[in-house]
Order: sequence, then structure tokens, then C-alpha cells
Amino acid sequence: MPTLLEELWQRARRCPFACSLKILLLLLFISALNIAIFFKNDISIHAYIGFLVVVAYVAILAISTNVNCNLSISEDD
Repeated sequence: MPTLLEELWQRARRCPFACSLKILLLLLFISALNIAIFFKNDISIHAYIGFLVVVAYVAILAISTNVNCNLSISEDD
């Protein structure tokens, strides 16, 4: 287990943007589940769908920066 944490720490130091996107995605996903389970009657469907769009956008950014720290948009980059 300590070697896994050490590898995660090395990656976070090498590429803080990608790691921060992954942490943000995890927090947004947990909050989306929390809203869907506990606050489903308190929030409108339009606001929740807008929140899910934000979560999806962060997920796309996290996936695109997964391989390296650069945001690769196309094949030519």
C-alpha cells in the first residue's frame, strides 16, 4: 500500500492539473449521487441536468488529460 501511495504522490507532483481534475470529478460525482438520493424532491430537473452536464464536462477533461499532462484535443497535437 505505501508504494501505491508513493506512486500516486509522484504522479500528483508531475501532473497536478490531471490529479486535481480527478479529485474534482470524484467530489462532483459524490455530490451528484447525494443530490439524486437525498434531495431529489428539492431540486428541479433542469438544475440537476445542468449539474450533470458540468460533471460530464469535467469527466471529459479528466479523461483527455489522463495519459499525460497535456490536453490533447486532436490527433495532430
